[in-house]
Amino acid sequence: MKQRVVIAIALACNPQLLIADEPTTALDVTIQAQVLALMNKLKNDFETSMIIITHDLGVVAEMCDRVAILYCGEIVEYGSLEDIFDHPEHPYTKGLFSSIPDLDTRASRLTPIPGLAPDPSRLPKGCKFANRCSMKRPECVKTDPPVVNLDDLHRVKCLLAQGKDAEQHATLG
Repeated sequence: MKQRVVIAIALACNPQLLIADEPTTALDVTIQAQVLALMNKLKNDFETSMIIITHDLGVVAEMCDRVAILYCGEIVEYGSLEDIFDHPEHPYTKGLFSSIPDLDTRASRLTPIPGLAPDPSRLPKGCKFANRCSMKRPECVKTDPPVVNLDDLHRVKCLLAQGKDAEQHATLG
């Protein structure tokens, strides 16, 4: 109930943008669905844009049109909901999805992302995900990867995507 009241108060002044940081944390599934429905209704009624910060990919799937995946404080992949959920390109994004249980397959174990995130006060040179990436190349630990535009909206910050960018332009041109 408190979260509903806070959301209503936040929207009462008709803001152009609402930032919701983990709006469904510690809620059971039923209350979570009610809070998300309320947020959607108020967002539409007041024509308010919303940024949702969450670790819950189910909330992302339910609420978001565009998605940014962050790792160590950097956006490593950005795109439409379909881009990110159906065509993930960054190894971290792929790792997130492979660590979620799939109801269609009976796996005995989840596939975790190996290793630990680096200490934020001592971030490594190059790609911040390189020490955990199964696809890393030697240059990944030396070079900060560029942001590669895969299409009008889908972007990925990864050296592995550079060839895909060239392929995209060749097929589009």
